[in-house]
Amino acid sequence: MNTKSNDAIDPITAAKNADPGSSSRSGRPTLDLRFVTRMSRELGDAVAAAAGRDGLTSGAWVRRLLMERVALQSPVDARSRRPGILPSEEVVAISTAVRELASVNAAISLKDIPAARAGLDRARGLLIPILMRHAGR
Repeated sequence: MNTKSNDAIDPITAAKNADPGSSSRSGRPTLDLRFVTRMSRELGDAVAAAAGRDGLTSGAWVRRLLMERVALQSPVDARSRRPGILPSEEVVAISTAVRELASVNAAISLKDIPAARAGLDRARGLLIPILMRHAGR
């Protein structure tokens, strides 16, 4: 006789019944439930690659996919993401944009409006492409 329970945990019910008081030391709500699943190396590598393209950890990527699939909205689950590591060319562009903004400040203090506007245009030209690449994350 099989004594193993076939009772499955309904994750949506579990999420709805989760203790709303659960939080980290910082006071932010935490992810309370650990969900472990086994998969082939090929699937794991594909998940990791897709997550990396989206700038997420594999776990965060799977959480977002699951939330879309079950039509659940959870800010706690959605906010999780890998800390951003910017490519060196983006770091250089951001540094250059900050220097441009310093020149804008100097131009404003000298009441050189054309130079200030030109500096803002240069800073925008450096920052907007970076921001557009990261807008979907």
